[in-house]
Amino acid sequence: MNNKNEILEFLNKNGLRYLSKFETTEFQFKFFLKKKIDVFEPNLSTYKKNEFIHLITEKMKKLNYINDFRYSEIKGEKIFNSGGSKKLLKFKLDEKGIDPDVIEKITDKFFSNKLDEIQSALIYTKKKKIGLFYKKNLNKIDASNLKNKWFGALARRGFSYEIAKKVFEIDNLSEAENIINRTV
Repeated sequence: MNNKNEILEFLNKNGLRYLSKFETTEFQFKFFLKKKIDVFEPNLSTYKKNEFIHLITEKMKKLNYINDFRYSEIKGEKIFNSGGSKKLLKFKLDEKGIDPDVIEKITDKFFSNKLDEIQSALIYTKKKKIGLFYKKNLNKIDASNLKNKWFGALARRGFSYEIAKKVFEIDNLSEAENIINRTV
């Protein structure tokens, strides 16, 4: 059985190594430490394990190595710029254990109005070369099937039917590019 200082040193060393490689949330970091301590000291009581995990997590938060708000901003920007929806952003942040108040602030920052969701949906359609950005010639039969597939693609990305409909109603390429390139 290891003593308290050895356990803290082990968790601190492994925690710092993990944080040097990954931007992470408090929830993810605690999960990582739990796996480490379970292997290092399996016979320790759950209460003691949680106490050690709490000590190391608080230390890392004080050093600002763990910051859920910073993580959320980075993730929000990445999702927005890759053509993700407000719904997708909320889901991804909730999945990482982010506080609901922080999730609300971040979604408000990136999706403050309907045009932001349209912009993000257009980014996705451009990236996937669907809708207005589809380059092949269509006949009427293919167009109907393709449009259904495109609506499905946006729906799976978390966009509402109304947003998808507005995106596919845009028929001017320069107008679409202007919406995509507007600043956040």
